[in-house]
Amino acid sequence: MKQHENRIAGRAAPASLGILLAAAAAFALLAPVAIAAQTEPPKQPVPVQQSQPAPAQAAQQAAASPKPADGSGDTITFSARRMESVIAKGKEKTILIGQAVVNTGTVEIKADRIELSGEDYNDVVCAGAVSVFDESKGFLLTSATLKYARDTEIGLAQDKVVIEDSKNSVVLKAEWVRFDQKQSLVDARIAVHILKEDFAVRAEFARYNRDDESLQLSGSPVAVSSDGTISADTISGTPSMDGLELGGSVSGTIATKKKEGTSP
Repeated sequence: MKQHENRIAGRAAPASLGILLAAAAAFALLAPVAIAAQTEPPKQPVPVQQSQPAPAQAAQQAAASPKPADGSGDTITFSARRMESVIAKGKEKTILIGQAVVNTGTVEIKADRIELSGEDYNDVVCAGAVSVFDESKGFLLTSATLKYARDTEIGLAQDKVVIEDSKNSVVLKAEWVRFDQKQSLVDARIAVHILKEDFAVRAEFARYNRDDESLQLSGSPVAVSSDGTISADTISGTPSMDGLELGGSVSGTIATKKKEGTSP
């Protein structure tokens, strides 16, 4: 029995030795990998690209820091009983309702309703009891409707338009008027009347230069004063009978003073 146990023990020894040798070999293979993993510098994290702000957010950011209108640097101030805003892309506008007032540069605009739109609120559209006042230029306009561009200072007024040019003591009335504040030009159409002291003209078309008071009239123009009445195909000049130039067919009447001692 002891010899048999010795044989079993003698056989088991080589098997245990083989297991140890295999484990040692595996450790020898894995050790360099583990060491390399420990000694290799850690990889930098992959940067995550941030998304760009949505169009609505970008618009809000732009609105948070408004810039002055190009070339003008004007500051716009306004007031009204009520205000509405349209934020649809490409149709953005601010609507002032009820006793609306907008001040831009030296111009004050009043109306029942005013819409501000375009880049830097450049476009102004008014309706109801419209008035445009520029004290620095002696200019006052009233009408039923108005479209005005702040950058060009050009306006288009319609329906019972009246312009009071206090600088020249001239009043112009028409149904359609386009005025250019930079060039001091007024173009009027339909039932045009221009008045100055005891002188008046009427025509269907007129151009009036506020700088030199020059007139260009067409469309059955007629000039009237205390001295008489003159009509022609075209009339140009300054608002006085002595300063007019007549073109085309001309007709008129002259008022003569009755001499003392003569019969009627």
